[in-house]
Amino acid sequence: MSDLSIIAHDYELNAEFARKFNDAVLNLKRVYLLRRAATPDTQPEIEKSRGELRHLLESLVLALQDEGKSWTADQAQVPADVLERLHKRLKGELPETIVELRRVTDSLAKGAALDEAAFAALDRVCEAADATASAAFRRLRRI
Repeated sequence: MSDLSIIAHDYELNAEFARKFNDAVLNLKRVYLLRRAATPDTQPEIEKSRGELRHLLESLVLALQDEGKSWTADQAQVPADVLERLHKRLKGELPETIVELRRVTDSLAKGAALDEAAFAALDRVCEAADATASAAFRRLRRI
């Protein structure tokens, strides 16, 4: 594989993860932070966002906890670049962030509302995913 193909593939993985994660978080923020009422038309989309975010968070938490071990298929959904950026950004806060992300995952599984602390943890992941996708895009443009 050429350098261009590798970088393009990295960008695609990082951008897709960032898009999925951000879309799910934004849909849930509209409901829980902006207090927009879920209508019968939007309820399926909200449930889809909850399910997708839960699945991504489960994969992310597993990957953050099991650093250095062989990965499962679920963990492979999280790009290594995103994990690396999260490790760099969170350093001393990583254990607390993992606990918070687990709490968010449990809330999503139970159908409970998400609070500001949950969205603060989710925003840290969104920021890392966006920065990773942007960096991959800049590398792609330099070639």
